[in-house]
Amino acid sequence: MNEIIKQMQFTGMVLHQLRLVSSHGGNLSVRDGDYIYITKTGRMAGFLKEKDIIKLPIFQETPQDKEASIELIVHREIYKKNPEISAIVHAHPITATTLAYFLDEFEPIDIEGQLFIKKVPTCIVSKPSASMELAESLAEIFKKGYVVSVVRSHGSFAVGKSLNEALKYTSTLENSAEIFYRWKTISLMK
Repeated sequence: MNEIIKQMQFTGMVLHQLRLVSSHGGNLSVRDGDYIYITKTGRMAGFLKEKDIIKLPIFQETPQDKEASIELIVHREIYKKNPEISAIVHAHPITATTLAYFLDEFEPIDIEGQLFIKKVPTCIVSKPSASMELAESLAEIFKKGYVVSVVRSHGSFAVGKSLNEALKYTSTLENSAEIFYRWKTISLMK
């Protein structure tokens, strides 16, 4: 089994264990030259097998595209517009996704969040899943240097030079969102 697939299996397992995805939610991809390894549609991130991952070209559509995650269009566009990005983690962190209903931008109040993710823009589009509108919007957000964004009513997309880095941004986002939420709740009780 190749190293990329092992990394994807490990990352999916961690996303599941940290409850950053539902049983069949989220998806992952890794760039390999002009190709990407991406999870297939409807697979359980926490229990990925080699057959649950497909290798597809970045710059052309193929008949096999229908096997990939429905967010393939988004992953491809991010890679096309941001050649320095090597990995994408799409998750559904509960607290961060909830905050995105109310905030156009999230600024962590904790040190780790300030260090790793700094500011998190909310991506607001009319079709928040598997659309070219979403793909282009996120590609532009990452072009500006952000490492993670939350799509209103959907979930987060994090990017990095490795899956481990994108996973770090995803888990930091949810930890920072939870700290912010608890701080806000307690401050309203005073």
